[in-house]
This record gives sequence, C-alpha cells and structure tokens, in this order.
Amino acid sequence: MILLLGGTSESLDVADYLTKAKAPFILSVTTDYGAELARPHAVHVSEQILTPATFHDFFTAHHITLIIDATHPFAKVISGTVMTAAHADQIRYVRLERENGLAEDPNLKLFDDLDGVVDFLKPTTGTVYLSTGSKTAGEYAEKLGVTRLHVRVLPTVKAIGLLDDAGFEADQIDAVRGPFSEQLNMDLFARCQAVAVVTKESGRRGGVQEKIAACKQLSIPCLVIKRPTLNYPERAASLSELKVLLEKTL
Repeated sequence: MILLLGGTSESLDVADYLTKAKAPFILSVTTDYGAELARPHAVHVSEQILTPATFHDFFTAHHITLIIDATHPFAKVISGTVMTAAHADQIRYVRLERENGLAEDPNLKLFDDLDGVVDFLKPTTGTVYLSTGSKTAGEYAEKLGVTRLHVRVLPTVKAIGLLDDAGFEADQIDAVRGPFSEQLNMDLFARCQAVAVVTKESGRRGGVQEKIAACKQLSIPCLVIKRPTLNYPERAASLSELKVLLEKTL
C-alpha cells in the first residue's frame, strides 16, 4: 500500500495517476476541506494528523511500502518527521515538490523568514496584503499591527476563526479559493490600496508568478518568503519526474 501525503493540487494529480495505474494507495489529509477535495480522487482517504507517536502503527496497520510526500512546500516539519519515520521503518520515501518558478524582477524581494519581512515593512506605512495563509496572519498582526493588514485565506471556518482570534475585521479579509489570475490579483490588491504584497515561494501551481506580475503592474513590491530546504533521499519536481522514479515500482 502507498501512503500519499496530500494538501496540494499536485497530490490530486498523483492520486489520479495512481488510480489509473491501479496502484493501491491512501491519500492522507489533515482537514475537512482537504478531505472534501480528496474524495473524488481517491477510494481511501485518511483525515488525521499523523505524529511521531502514530506513524509506526499507521505504517504497520496499512502495510505501507512507499510514501509519496506531496505536501505543501512549506510543510517542513511534517516532511522532516515523515522522512525520519520512513527511515526508521525502512520504507521508501519520495518527495514531490514543485519548482519555485521565480524569475528575476525588480519588484521581487526575497526573504528567509517572516521576521525578515516584518523588519522590511516596519519603517513603511500603508496597507500590506497578506497572501501567506491564516496560520501566520496572527503573528504578522502582532508584529505589524492588525489595522494595517489585509489578508487572503481559504473560505473555511478554521481559517476565519484564526483571523477572528487575531483581531481581523470582515472588511480586512478576502476569503476565496484560487486560482487567481494576474488581473484578479491586481483588482484585489488595488481594492485595498496595498503598498506591498507578502507571499511565499510556493511555485507556479501556488500562483506566485501571477502575484509578482500583478505587483509589477501596480508598481508595488512583492515580498516572497523563500521555501525551506531539506535533504530529501529522492525528489521529483513534477508528476512526469515522479512517474520515472516509480516506473519500476508500480
């Protein structure tokens, strides 16, 4: 049995590929929203958060012989934990991680982490458009002040709850599911008169190029947090590369 760790659009593509190849697999997600997206693509969907304490039992109970990690490029903790667990149980681990797709642009500024972005923004004034998700919105609000922020998140109860706890008002939130075109990004950024946009190095499938292009049109900086890097034993940058890695396995 294959364990496919999901949470990205690529993981659904992998699920379709495994289904077509008649390879038995479990698509693992961590949220109700993720499970809703996953069910049309997989017969077996597991909605739970696997931890170091539960990995071994899960692997054993489901006879896992291969792990395909298609989690988000910023899911560094889960990827590192899974790699360690897979190594301990001598299970093959393959990471599918999208290319970053970043091209040089004068409006593009790269940062190692959230604190670097905050340090850049503190001397400035005006509305900052956050396109980094709900999990870190509270930290930005604490360090920059919630009143100068406008945030885009998925339209889920959990995401809105996190923003409410952080002090965001309804008119500071764009709760909408992508994909977002360059024009739609421009419209959303301009509507709140953003002076800068904050996003993550999530790759082409994450829509980062459209955000950068929109910022260029509006002549505002696009602040991109670089993705964390791990030493993966096997890595594919696309579904086609993954197929090559697995062609002798499936």
